[in-house]
Amino acid sequence: MKWMSLALAAGLFVGMTGCGDTGKSGGGSGEKQLKVTAPGMAVSVKPGATEKFTVSVTREKFDDDVTLAFSGLPDGVSVESPHTIEKGVTKKEFTLKADKDAKEVDSKEATVTAKGGGLATDPAKFTVKVKK
Repeated sequence: MKWMSLALAAGLFVGMTGCGDTGKSGGGSGEKQLKVTAPGMAVSVKPGATEKFTVSVTREKFDDDVTLAFSGLPDGVSVESPHTIEKGVTKKEFTLKADKDAKEVDSKEATVTAKGGGLATDPAKFTVKVKK
C-alpha cells in the first residue's frame, strides 16, 4: 500500500510540473537554456522555386552561435545553408528550396532542432507544402 501511495504522489508531482516543452533545453533558473521556435505558419514553395521563412532562438546564460538541423522535409525540398544563427542574433531568415521535380505535397510536418552552448533542443514542428 505504501508503494502505491508513493507512486501516486510521484505521478501527481510530474503531472503538475509538466515533462518539458517542445523546442526547449536546459534546467531551472540560473542554468543555461536554449529554445528554438519554428515558423508559426505553413511554409509553401513551388517546384523549382524558393521561399523564405524565419526561425527564432532564445538563449539564456550564454550567447554562442546556434546550429540548426532540419528534418522531415518533403522529398526534393531542402533548406539552403548555412544553418547557423550567429552569436547575438535571435531571429534569422532561411530559404526553403524545392527542386524542379519536387512532387506536390499538401502538408508535411517537418522539424527544426538547435544546438549551442553545450545544449540541444527538442524538435520544434512546422508544416511544409509543395504546391504548383
